[in-house]
Amino acid sequence: MKKGVTKSSGKKDNGTILVFSVLALFIVALVGFNFENATTGAIRGTKTTIEVTPKFLNAGQYVTVNVNPGRGCVNSIIGFYDESGLRKATARTEIGSPKKVCQKFTVRYKTSTDWKPSEDGSGVFIAKVFDYDKEEYITSAFTIN
Repeated sequence: MKKGVTKSSGKKDNGTILVFSVLALFIVALVGFNFENATTGAIRGTKTTIEVTPKFLNAGQYVTVNVNPGRGCVNSIIGFYDESGLRKATARTEIGSPKKVCQKFTVRYKTSTDWKPSEDGSGVFIAKVFDYDKEEYITSAFTIN
């Protein structure tokens, strides 16, 4: 009788070990498949930022636009608009796909010598990039003297 009891408890131990092993493999696989999403969200902030430097320049000088995309990524095209909302030019990054960019990038653009403030205007221009997460444009202003 002791032999029967020993065999029975051995089978229960093997079954328990098998169940826990399968459960552990499932958890490891689940974490592994979601690891990229978890780390990407942590590395890439939730908010898209755009920064233009210098803030004050003369017409015909270069402007540098730094874009740090948020969770939903951004369009690869940066638009430059005057204070009335008229698009004056566009610039595109070569990083990422032709449309969607999910990593930091910088665009350097030479402003036109025609970009001068009107007599009654302030000379404020705006750089815009489309944020796919917020579904709106993120902007940063600069002034041409």
